[in-house]
Amino acid sequence: HSKFKKIDQRGTKEYPAMKKGKPGSGVVTNNVATAMLTKDPYEIKVAISYFNNFVFSASGAQRWEKALEELPFLAHITTHASEMTQYADIVLPSTITMFEKLGYTKTKANGYATCTLVLPVVKPLWALRTDETEIPWDLAVKLKEKGFPNLHEYFRKEFKDPETGKEPTNGLEFTEYSLKIQTAPLWDGKKDVGGDKIKGWAEFRKRGMWNSSRYKYKSRWGKFKTKTHKFEFYSDTLKAALESHAKKHKVDVDGIMEVTNYTARGDLCFVPHYEPPFRHGDEKEYPFVFIDYKSRLNREGRSQNASWYQEFKHVDIGDIGWDDVLKINPADARKLGIKDADMVKISTVTGSYRLRARLWEGLRPGTVTKCFGQGHWAYGRVAAKDYGKAVPRGVNNNEIMPFDTERLSGSNVRNGGFTGVKIEKA
Repeated sequence: HSKFKKIDQRGTKEYPAMKKGKPGSGVVTNNVATAMLTKDPYEIKVAISYFNNFVFSASGAQRWEKALEELPFLAHITTHASEMTQYADIVLPSTITMFEKLGYTKTKANGYATCTLVLPVVKPLWALRTDETEIPWDLAVKLKEKGFPNLHEYFRKEFKDPETGKEPTNGLEFTEYSLKIQTAPLWDGKKDVGGDKIKGWAEFRKRGMWNSSRYKYKSRWGKFKTKTHKFEFYSDTLKAALESHAKKHKVDVDGIMEVTNYTARGDLCFVPHYEPPFRHGDEKEYPFVFIDYKSRLNREGRSQNASWYQEFKHVDIGDIGWDDVLKINPADARKLGIKDADMVKISTVTGSYRLRARLWEGLRPGTVTKCFGQGHWAYGRVAAKDYGKAVPRGVNNNEIMPFDTERLSGSNVRNGGFTGVKIEKA
């Protein structure tokens, strides 16, 4: 219910999580695990999860394992048996975007915007449902049967076919009408939005895409949505937002900056300024800085169960097929007595892990790096070293890195030298 506080603790003193200058309007997704463990602001008894795998994809991943172990009931809607799926009481297989879903994607590049329809090319072989439309529709139907018709009435009344005015009668119609509503300005002809002229939904579906007119240089310059309606070097918008948040929690702005791990005080808070990196791990105990970067083969975290991902892993400089490695500058390796291909132990505030070392001069001394992608202990027989026994193929970067956020926005922290590491020969 909208009157309840959000489970991610947005808007609390420590998490301003501001969006468009409004405290508490952002999202702190990765903090949900912490909130579940502390039962603050409340305890979660039932969760429905879709299109996510926080047990693998969120930093401080161990917290998610503990939180889901304590969760009484979880339903996971997914295309793969991921790490998160292993904690589910009910697994609901979802349609696959490439072959089975009806939807759209949009892009902007080189002065043009495009909208491309995603059209199903095969019928699902099994009882699959589209995660964002069919399953909510089916839930609404069951709630109505139990005497709670509001959600079903909302779907039925507010998602009518924009061409015919017909109400949806099933999940597939609900899916199509939702898509038609979202894309209607591109094909209904009611307003000239520029670009391709498309006459009706049938033509749009046949064409499969819409292309905009070329962007006119500077046509969107100005009209800033700031407090002053100008570009703010000294941000009155940020000042008003922080003062509002501070007043709510009965402190001053400096107090908010302190609990959000910023060093700036006074007017310095409202102008661009330098902040020293916030680091997890004392520099004496953890002298190296960990750098997380992404494989060019990654499709976010969902391509590791493809054999080509493992076979061609060497396209990421220094990596080895069917393995996982930690890259170290040769000068640092010599000091530690580490040779290329040696097994090493990497330790952070989250724990210790074993990896194969690769020496790479392209890395700055004092830093170590590992490509994000490996470390699955589920997801399939290729992604994991032994799926049946939950043995990972390598180490997940999100277990090496602790959880933290940039608290003014709620953004998850991954870069900037925030993870200190210790390297030892195993």
